Amino acid sequence: MSITVHTRSLLVWHVHGSWTESFVAGPHRYLLPLNANRDANGRGLRGRNWPRANEVPLSRLRDEDIDLVVLQRPEEIELATRWLGRRPGVDIPAVYVEHNTPRPSAVDSVHPVAGRDDIPLIHVTDFNRLMWNNGAAPTRVISHGIADPGHLYTGEVPAAATMINEPSRRWRTVGADLLEELSNHTPIDVWGIGTESLNGGTGKVRGKGDVGAPRLLHQVARRRVYLHTARWTSLGLSLVEAMYLGMPVVAVAATMAPLVVPAEAGVVSADVATLAYALEGFVTDLAAASAAGKAARDFAMAHFALDRFLAQWDDVIEECLG
Repeated sequence: MSITVHTRSLLVWHVHGSWTESFVAGPHRYLLPLNANRDANGRGLRGRNWPRANEVPLSRLRDEDIDLVVLQRPEEIELATRWLGRRPGVDIPAVYVEHNTPRPSAVDSVHPVAGRDDIPLIHVTDFNRLMWNNGAAPTRVISHGIADPGHLYTGEVPAAATMINEPSRRWRTVGADLLEELSNHTPIDVWGIGTESLNGGTGKVRGKGDVGAPRLLHQVARRRVYLHTARWTSLGLSLVEAMYLGMPVVAVAATMAPLVVPAEAGVVSADVATLAYALEGFVTDLAAASAAGKAARDFAMAHFALDRFLAQWDDVIEECLG
């Protein structure tokens, strides 16, 4: 039996490009605010080819027929109220997507919508929902989902790959401080915004800069193993992408990583020496790396499918709109 999905108009900010790319792949009409500065509050599409997404200048937002506001930052509640002339959760239905681990405290941080029961709070991991103080907000988890980029892994380059944006600024949060020590055992190639700042150290860390997809994924997939060093971030889509590529994973045992990298897909540990040993092991054994990478890809396909992600969002949207 087919299920009818009603097409809705959704206001959503372009905050996290990879998440937004998956979100706007659904059947709805997606309106992205655009301001003159194209800053964080009005980036628009930023050149992305998203057929169902439309840039809407701030001056036209009040005239748009919007069904649901998708909030992702605390300030967007005020922005939507000012730009639409309607209060999210009161005058217009809204949901809040929380992408991040709690700040500033791991267990005592109160979520910005914790005092409200009129804005559902959607977490991207079970870990985040557990750790945030969600208060009265109705919560649920919708895990990441991405389109399958294909089994691109070759592992022909005997080095580790990782993807980290702004490693120098986010330093210990993303585990960038671990790269130098780990690279004394295995060369590490790092892609992402600002990664050139990692070059010039005593180890073998090689910042590759910000490379666009799909070229990025092809370059990453040539490396023997994927390294995930984050201490206190949500489950990054880059890790999920690497698993989809068919790469074995070596990951710091923090936040959600221990729950999404099964033992057959790689090594997860809080001991840096164990991580270094695991990297060396995969780099010197392509057959073992390939087998672990296949297990990683199988897990990713089973747990992070785009169709599942979009179907869960359709359920939330319909519940919000009644």
